[in-house]
Amino acid sequence: MQAPLSYYTIILISLSLAGGCRSSRNDQAASSSQTGSWQQQPIIIDGSDADWPKPLPYTDRKEKLNYAVSNDRDNVYILVSTRSPQEQQKIIQGGMTVWINNQAEKNESSSMGIGFPLDSRKNRDRELMAQARPGQYKDKGITLDDLKDYSLYSFKNESIENYEYGQSNEEGVQVRIDYNKEGDLIYEASVPLSSIYPQNTSHNFAGKTVAVGIFIEGLPPDAHVRQDGGGGGVSIGGGLGVGSFGSGGGVGLSIGTGSLGRIGGKDKQLYQLSRIWQVMPLGRSR
Repeated sequence: MQAPLSYYTIILISLSLAGGCRSSRNDQAASSSQTGSWQQQPIIIDGSDADWPKPLPYTDRKEKLNYAVSNDRDNVYILVSTRSPQEQQKIIQGGMTVWINNQAEKNESSSMGIGFPLDSRKNRDRELMAQARPGQYKDKGITLDDLKDYSLYSFKNESIENYEYGQSNEEGVQVRIDYNKEGDLIYEASVPLSSIYPQNTSHNFAGKTVAVGIFIEGLPPDAHVRQDGGGGGVSIGGGLGVGSFGSGGGVGLSIGTGSLGRIGGKDKQLYQLSRIWQVMPLGRSR
């Protein structure tokens, strides 16, 4: 009696594995047949999502992010949006890097990246002022005005290029962050296709596929958040501050460190690294 049972068990396992392989192949086929998003008009990189079609095509429910990627003949455009106060503070205080892999591989080591916002602990101006005036800057909140620098990774010979926010760069990358009128944190970037594919001298990008990675560094272990009940507001080391970048005009978070955080009635530290990847073909002109 033992042999037939073992035989049927092996058959069932084999059929299950075969079905799983077919399902995996079907998923890959569906992914490869996905069409890219062609941008009819160039996106203005101003920290506003007003010129992006809604709803945004991609959502990461765990991180409470919405995002989009599109392109025209010259640039790839990237938008990241979140209304979550906790996710906003993770991005502002912990930092975020957007990676672009021109081989459509989910691998940052062979990608070019835009580091902005940078980890707030690496802000040179803030660090110098904190050292000069420790009493004044102790536990002072971080706002958009404190985000002074951005970095480009591996656009040229594996190098790291550092710039002041708003300063132009040789690669033609543009990046902007602000709040919209609804209080969403809006990150926008544009990257020239000629920088993504520097070896493509014909400038024919039809049929190309890219992988875009969104890495949110999160908060350092000593940073906490407290969400107060009753109004849905967030109190973070000194409350709310007003973001003053560009035309968004929204309310920005002022983020401090060292205060106890409670979210949904439980203590929670938000310093885990988050990785989000999306593989997609470039859009084609219609």
